[in-house]
Amino acid sequence: MIEFVLGYSMGSKTASRAASLARSAASADGLIHSNRIEDLNERIDAMAMIMRGMWALLEEQGMTAEQLVAKLEELDHADGVPDGKMKSSPVPCRSCDSKIPAGLTKCQYCGADAPVVDDHPLGQL
Repeated sequence: MIEFVLGYSMGSKTASRAASLARSAASADGLIHSNRIEDLNERIDAMAMIMRGMWALLEEQGMTAEQLVAKLEELDHADGVPDGKMKSSPVPCRSCDSKIPAGLTKCQYCGADAPVVDDHPLGQL
């Protein structure tokens, strides 16, 4: 009977420790997501500031809101899908010439590093 009580007690302690570790892991995971959300919010704020500055410059040059809307529609249609989003084109692999989808850092076929095509001033946003 004592073995049963000791086993039960140890099992309860182990379960309690496992639950505590699970709570700690969930808390750490929440912190990671919270940090990522903060990073995204900072990037959105930076983009909003850039857009305001660009629009102010365009207005100083005599551009109108109608011209802006027309340009946005033109850019939206440039990837072939008028959906309010910009889709990056795949880049050819330098090694095997397969197409590497935007966002990948290596070729999915041969493993070669993807060429960097980010020479636009807003490419990091």
